Amino acid sequence: QYKILPPDKPVVGVVGKEAILPCQLQVHVIPERLSVRWTFARSSGTVPVAAYDGRNGHHLASESESYQGRTGFFQAEFSQGNLSLHLKPVLLSDSGQYVCSVAFASWYDEVVVDLDVGAKGDEVSLSLDGHQDQGVALSCKSQGWFPAPEVVWLDSEGQARKEKAATRTTRAPSGLFTVVTSMTLGPGSDKEVSCRVTNHLLNTRSESRVLISGAFFPSTSPWMTATLVLLFLSAALGAALGYQLKR
Repeated sequence: QYKILPPDKPVVGVVGKEAILPCQLQVHVIPERLSVRWTFARSSGTVPVAAYDGRNGHHLASESESYQGRTGFFQAEFSQGNLSLHLKPVLLSDSGQYVCSVAFASWYDEVVVDLDVGAKGDEVSLSLDGHQDQGVALSCKSQGWFPAPEVVWLDSEGQARKEKAATRTTRAPSGLFTVVTSMTLGPGSDKEVSCRVTNHLLNTRSESRVLISGAFFPSTSPWMTATLVLLFLSAALGAALGYQLKR
């Protein structure tokens, strides 16, 4: 009895790295003349990815240019039923549904393998952009992510900050995302600030942290300036009245 064991979850690949799409044939004795064919299912039709012809023992080159030079089999492990596809390097366009088809003599079976592709972006760049109102303006940027990442500002205890942030996410022609976010840190608030960017598909993140000295904040607020001006005017007016009374 021959059987292909289906994978229990999608394969997650990283752009620029390698991925192994599993196709395990469960059988005691592997026929020497088996044939393996991997295809990629697109809405426009099926794309040939790689094939192995057991009749002549050759790994056949893909008919699709997008996969040429990027696929391989583990032929030394065919005797253990390992008909998995080795894909390297992974491209963003590789994401989707693949089919592993196995045949020999009059027997045929196939299994579907889903490949999800993600990309981890650059290290987070956190910068101080000067004064904003009575606080300090900060901005955070990172690029090269897929899918679009989540970005959050954190305090010294790792909790989401309450300050309002403005975040913009854009997609480059390559398909990768760039995220830019900014916020203003007010006086008297927690001065340890972190910017964290997370890719939930890859379960990875990048984070940058800064501790802002109180010296960065404006020393005199408009309210304090207005109060000092009023006190000065009151003192001047009092002096003028005193002078008039003496006369």
